Amino acid sequence: MNLELDKICIGLIVISMLLSGCTAEGPVDPKRGCTDKLASNFDINAELDNGECEYADSDGDGLFDIHEIAGCTNSAADNYDETATDDDGSCLIPWESEYGVNWVERDGGEDCECSDGSEWTFWTRDADPTRVILYFQGGGACWEDHSCKNPGGTYKTTVHDDDPQIASIFHSNTYGIGNFRNPSNPIADWSWVYVPYCTGDVHLGFSQGVYSDNNVSHHGHANGQFAYSYMLENYPDAETILVTGSSAGSIPSPFYGAQASLDYPTAKIMVFNDGSGGLYTNNTYDFYDIWNLADTTLDFPQSFTDLNFNQMDSGDLVIATHNVDNDIRFARFTDSNDETMRMFSALLGNDMSIPYKDKIMHSMNKSKLHGVDQYLYMTPGEGHTILLDSRFYTLEVNGVIFVDWFTAWINEETIEDVICQEC
Repeated sequence: MNLELDKICIGLIVISMLLSGCTAEGPVDPKRGCTDKLASNFDINAELDNGECEYADSDGDGLFDIHEIAGCTNSAADNYDETATDDDGSCLIPWESEYGVNWVERDGGEDCECSDGSEWTFWTRDADPTRVILYFQGGGACWEDHSCKNPGGTYKTTVHDDDPQIASIFHSNTYGIGNFRNPSNPIADWSWVYVPYCTGDVHLGFSQGVYSDNNVSHHGHANGQFAYSYMLENYPDAETILVTGSSAGSIPSPFYGAQASLDYPTAKIMVFNDGSGGLYTNNTYDFYDIWNLADTTLDFPQSFTDLNFNQMDSGDLVIATHNVDNDIRFARFTDSNDETMRMFSALLGNDMSIPYKDKIMHSMNKSKLHGVDQYLYMTPGEGHTILLDSRFYTLEVNGVIFVDWFTAWINEETIEDVICQEC
């Protein structure tokens, strides 16, 4: 009886040992393999990773699929993702003129320089050779000790920061007529001659200004003439020419518009003034002496030689141009209470009790009484200029969006003045 019990006990002990894994052969090693479920050789039975996982590189770019970041990789797209490594086809490419941006910086001539003596360069953009815009940049002015005291204060001193290429590409949503990626831009396909401004003389002077705290090289006329000569040489077959500028750059536009009408007798000439509607001088300063206008105006038609620049307003400039060619098409933009122009009006010693809006309308009425067919778009407020501003596409006055009004004018369609009712 005890023998049978002993056999039973021994059997139970053996079974217990087997169930507990205790055998004479020792413990079993865990199965090794790739334990990463993202790997192409993942082993579902592996208990320990063997460090030999393999991953797919579908596009062969050296970056495993698991590390790829899907998104838009085209920097020209509105939804460009700089962290994306794998283009997913989601790019939203904005419209762009068939001529692209393609700005080219060009050197000036021997007499060309900025007010501080630094190098002056200008920019061109080749597009449709039959339609050309000559654009004069703005940037203040100086003519006596106070206004010329601080370089970069009331006037620009260099062109080193002027790069329409950068503005056109990286700020295209806010660059007005320089936005070649907006299908609403009526001159997106035009060729450009872009005249930077850095001389404090509204692009018309040629003198060395000696002031109490600073000397200023007023070489704007030499710079402008050099750029204009480039247009004559490189776009001889232009059929439509828009001469324009913003702020200080709008003042020489009538001069060059008149000259272009003589040099391009069969072309349609258009002059647009941006942000200088209330300009006027009152004999407080002699700009013929300060900027040497007595000599520089000789390079323009006779009507500008006869013009008294020391006592005139924006209407007189338009009339002088109209006297050269009454087929020239005119228009202007202005803010009814332009803060920048009011500041310069005070510096000129003008009567500041006269509302700026009244000065604008006085000039407009004068030119229209002279028979000039000039159109006005005036918005309320203290802003300044529009051609290179984001509001070129968004501004609306009396239910008329500016870009639509400007486009109609460019296309020689019938338009009317747009004048704010509550200014």
